[in-house]
Amino acid sequence: MKTYLLDILSRYNRFSENLDVKTVLCNKSWWIFNDSGDKELYIFQENGSLIASVNGNVINATWQYIAANKSLVISFKEQSYMLHPSFIDNIIFALQQDGTERFLFMINEEQKQLFYLKSLNELNSYFEEAERKRIEAKQQEKRILLEQQEIEQQKAKQHKIEQEQQNEIDNALSKSTLYQTLGCIMWILTYLTPIILIFCYISSDEFNRAGWGDRIGLIISIALLGLFIPWITIGSLLAFLEGKITKRYKRTKNRKSV
Repeated sequence: MKTYLLDILSRYNRFSENLDVKTVLCNKSWWIFNDSGDKELYIFQENGSLIASVNGNVINATWQYIAANKSLVISFKEQSYMLHPSFIDNIIFALQQDGTERFLFMINEEQKQLFYLKSLNELNSYFEEAERKRIEAKQQEKRILLEQQEIEQQKAKQHKIEQEQQNEIDNALSKSTLYQTLGCIMWILTYLTPIILIFCYISSDEFNRAGWGDRIGLIISIALLGLFIPWITIGSLLAFLEGKITKRYKRTKNRKSV
């Protein structure tokens, strides 16, 4: 097992403490990076045994993850190593040797065919590119957040302007004698019209000739008609008047802004 100095990994940490290290390690074949040309593979077993192969020569070892100090202990017959997870993505798992600035690099063998590193320079370039992408992604997230905040501020500002305009329009409507008079008439007729129409129907010969079922049905129909008449007639006038007052307000507002 060979470790390397790599300055870029000393500058940042990309390992989540919530990650299940045992799940990451087990049931995979890990290619151990080296620049000697040897093919070194580690297979971590769930029972704590480690199968280490160097150019096909197998060495039986053990491993243990110690949660207390978040360290991975790999024990060979002649020596043991304490390593701390430092970086992981879908390709590389980097572990820092305890008390040093040296790192062990393990590459998921399934990815090795697509990602084959021959030198420390290539490994350094990989981490530089990963760091560049991370910074770009973070900056992009920041830009998106700022844009969203700006949009929300614009919406809030526009809503405030519209609310102020509506308040001024409502104030103008409340000061319009004609608008307020028509509004009062409409509400009065809303109650009086059904009563008058029902009274006229009850006083007619048609009421005396009809049965009780027909009488009730006609009374309901007449009452509804009486409700709709003021809203259709006077309501239309109110809507027209409100539109004129609103247009006049906006024209005045535009002249002031110019």
